[in-house]
Amino acid sequence: MRRVVLVQLILFALTAAVVVPFGIAYVVGSRAFGDPIRLHASMSDALGLTAGTSVTYRGVQVGRVASVALDGERGGARIEFDLDPGTRIPRDSIAMVTMGTAAGIQSVDIRPATDTGPYLEDGDALDAPQDRQPVQMDQLMGDAAKLLGGIDPEAVSTVGTELGASLDGLGPSLARMIDDGDKLSALVERQAPQLRSLLTRTASLTDSFAAEADSFGRGTAAARTFTEQLDDNEPVLVYLLDRSSDALAHTQELFDRYHDTFGALLANLATVTPIISDRRNALAAGLDEIPEGLGKLESIVRGDKAEFALVGTQGPVCNYDTPRRAVGDLSPTQPNLTLYCPPGPNIAQRGSRTAPHPNDLGLQNATTPGTVIGPPMVPDPVLVPTGVEALDQWNQLLEELGDGER
Repeated sequence: MRRVVLVQLILFALTAAVVVPFGIAYVVGSRAFGDPIRLHASMSDALGLTAGTSVTYRGVQVGRVASVALDGERGGARIEFDLDPGTRIPRDSIAMVTMGTAAGIQSVDIRPATDTGPYLEDGDALDAPQDRQPVQMDQLMGDAAKLLGGIDPEAVSTVGTELGASLDGLGPSLARMIDDGDKLSALVERQAPQLRSLLTRTASLTDSFAAEADSFGRGTAAARTFTEQLDDNEPVLVYLLDRSSDALAHTQELFDRYHDTFGALLANLATVTPIISDRRNALAAGLDEIPEGLGKLESIVRGDKAEFALVGTQGPVCNYDTPRRAVGDLSPTQPNLTLYCPPGPNIAQRGSRTAPHPNDLGLQNATTPGTVIGPPMVPDPVLVPTGVEALDQWNQLLEELGDGER
């Protein structure tokens, strides 16, 4: 018997050695095997906290409130927390008094701003700003009681009566509205991809408008200026609108008459347009010079006649065989300073090179002579008469012929 009792005692001791530490850890927590981390916080109001209130970090319990007492130095309340050993709380964390259930059971939730250190150590202060604390259940219930106390029961009865009277007889309409709402919801659900695409494009369009805000403003200002000009020229617009119908009728008649030739006209324009576009600089210069030339032509008019005089030159000219540039090429080029016209009889040479120089210094860098082309100078050139002279000669010839007949 003694032997059995001894074995039982040994088994009991081994079981107690294993079970008791786990029981202590279950009841006390991890603090049973190490010193807790003691933190403190200063608050203007303890908000109902008491010793033993649970402390959580990211929703996990990490400690309890150790004590709550008045803070004689700063005023308010001083709350001390005992956190489990090894708990790492960032220094920028704050403590908030929350209610885990509707019954108003409070707890302290530590909420960090970052995931990295430095971390709070034993004896450090934990920030608990008063403006970040939620409304407590007692204050919420007190405010609700005040609100309900301020409501007149007769007014509530009147509202209920009027609401019932307003909805009397509208049952079928409300039923149809609910049915239509169900159909509308189903339609929106079916068109969800299209609506999503529309909203996405609308957001992109809004971003584009925001990026082009300055251009949009300038365009709006230009449109406003244009409309103001239209308003200022209202009589002209009215005149044009009154006569536009006749003009359009004539235009329609013209199109009907020559519609077969429009195809050829467009084809010709397609051929001519590239040529004109390549020579737009020359065209611009011509448009500048044509009015001046017409003004000079006006000076030769005498009554109802224009006096022309044709000046013809004879003899050879000097030609340089140089490559032609592409039409519209306005890039700068280097002048060829080696070209010159070889001296010869009856060649109208001009320029500083052909001016008299001692020892032919004007031609010292001239190495590329031009080619003399054209007919030679005739000893008796033909004089081309003017229109007035030709008319006088013709009248004189007719008079001579008439005298000969007599």
